Amino acid sequence: MFYIVLHFSINVLQHLWRVSQNVLHTMDIKFVFDRRKKSSEKEKGLIELLLYFARNEKKYMTTGIEVYPEQWDGHVVNRKDSNKLNLELSRIKKKYEKLVCDMEVDGIAINIENFKEYIAPKEEIPNNFLNFMYEEIHNSTIRDTTKRQQYVAYEELKKFGKIKSFTSLNIRNIELFDTYLRRDNRQQSTIFDYHKRIKPYVNKAYRLGYISENPYLRFKNDRGKYKERVALTQEELDQLLSMSFDNKLSRVADLFIFQCYTGLSYADTQLFKYETEVITSNGMCWIDGKRYKTGTEFYTPILPPAMKVLEKYNHKVPHISNEKYNDYLHVIEAKMKLKKPLTSHVARHTFATTVALAHDVPIEDVSKMLGHKDIKTTQIYAKVLKSTIERNVIQKML
Repeated sequence: MFYIVLHFSINVLQHLWRVSQNVLHTMDIKFVFDRRKKSSEKEKGLIELLLYFARNEKKYMTTGIEVYPEQWDGHVVNRKDSNKLNLELSRIKKKYEKLVCDMEVDGIAINIENFKEYIAPKEEIPNNFLNFMYEEIHNSTIRDTTKRQQYVAYEELKKFGKIKSFTSLNIRNIELFDTYLRRDNRQQSTIFDYHKRIKPYVNKAYRLGYISENPYLRFKNDRGKYKERVALTQEELDQLLSMSFDNKLSRVADLFIFQCYTGLSYADTQLFKYETEVITSNGMCWIDGKRYKTGTEFYTPILPPAMKVLEKYNHKVPHISNEKYNDYLHVIEAKMKLKKPLTSHVARHTFATTVALAHDVPIEDVSKMLGHKDIKTTQIYAKVLKSTIERNVIQKML
């Protein structure tokens, strides 16, 4: 009797082994690092598990583990906890290999739709709200422009740093995040938009039972009204161009000047590549690119002060974190004795108003330079300057 049972057990094990080998020959399971290409020396990248089915069907599963580029070589390296993390990655991979093998044993065809249906009741509750939000955005079928905006909100929440786990998703931290968003004198309408893009994922986490209370039910988020845009006058621009600063402030001032004379947003300056985005036409250099925030195409000149900055830095622009950039701009603001806040947004407003519209550039052209989809957005920037009124009266009415 013992021999019969042992023989039966061996046959079962051999069958399961053959099943696992057949499954692993019909699909590929491997780790993918930093799929969105966002990691750097200062930013970690996410490790995901790629399940590659037949007919080019793919499914990415988050591991919740993030490392720096130099800490990934097909497995985690150069960390004190490398062994621990690699064991966790191995556990995750084996878990999904077993699930696929179980499908084969149950006689279920191995394809992505069947896998999603099979795994749904077996899914574990995610342990990280940020990972949950990232996966939800990635797997959504919303327009690419909307998806980019939601990724921007995700990145801002990630930089905030106090909301990671589902436990940390509470009213106190939502209010602290709201305070964090106001640090650069942002408009209420902009702050409203950040909350609007994060709120659906908080609502879904609540519906799925990942959190016991929805903090947004107690948080008041008013849209507010657009404030009149603040820009530097030509005199203030000339003052800035004539000033000299130490090395750190000089880099900040140069980046600000580059923005003032191209109209690029902070995010677009940090992604700017002279070799691929600049063309020459009619004896002048132009940036022909797409905005990171919306994907909208823009076409803007590189005016002499901006070109001077590029030449100073070997046709690159200084790379500075947004937080440090705005902090040091306030120092420059104090040195200039300005009675208005100096932020990265002010540079873009200055280009639209003082550099372009004040020199009679048509608003339709300014809209294209700024990469606006709707000219109504440009009209928010279009503050009519007293100098423009005076010039038009003298030239056309006298």
